[in-house]
Amino acid sequence: MPSKKDPIEITEAFAAEMKKAFGEDLQTLLLVGSAVRGDFIPGKSDVNTLVILSPEGMEWLEKAYPILRTWRRKNLAVPHFMLPDSARCALDSYPLEFLDFKSFHRVILGPDILAEISIPPHPLRLQIEREARGKLFLLRQVFASEAGHGKELQAVLKRSLATFTAVFQGILELEKRTIPADRPTLFQEAASIAGFSSGVFLQIFELREGKRGKNLRVIFKDLLREVEKIVSWVDAYQLP
Repeated sequence: MPSKKDPIEITEAFAAEMKKAFGEDLQTLLLVGSAVRGDFIPGKSDVNTLVILSPEGMEWLEKAYPILRTWRRKNLAVPHFMLPDSARCALDSYPLEFLDFKSFHRVILGPDILAEISIPPHPLRLQIEREARGKLFLLRQVFASEAGHGKELQAVLKRSLATFTAVFQGILELEKRTIPADRPTLFQEAASIAGFSSGVFLQIFELREGKRGKNLRVIFKDLLREVEKIVSWVDAYQLP
């Protein structure tokens, strides 16, 4: 039995069961997310995977149901199920998501379908602005309605980290910079490019790690100010 704490062992055993169920229709299985980035927290972080099925295999997706019932108890999240041409066809719609997959993945089974993809810069810039501006709208609503509820503010701050991690990776990609796995380094490098302060994002990262931060209202207000700067930067960003 695989270790309950080792995401690679969990994913390899999961891949073996999926291969038994789908046979040749299972073309690729990749480990993605925090387990590859290096900030996986055993018992808390999900094990995230990307599964490529043939069109015939996708017609029998219910074969995955009994397998997932077992593996979700080991923190394996429901995979991203895709067809073989999804990486190519969806790049203009989800460049941030595929940038994350491309930057941080490990091949468990099959060919590496992400090795040769190229992230298109114009859709990338547009999604960065959409994600940052949308998060700003949402954060303002939350702060206005939940400023007196510390637990809710903390939960929203922690959840926001995934969005900003993706946005910052996109900023580095626009500038053709290498994307670091270490999140604090990522925050600092993106801040140096886009002209905002990384301090509040480092504080939110520490909250996620279980460390005590300063007053949550102060963190939230600082976050709103810095996100406004990010939105202004990307709105004015000019591609060649």
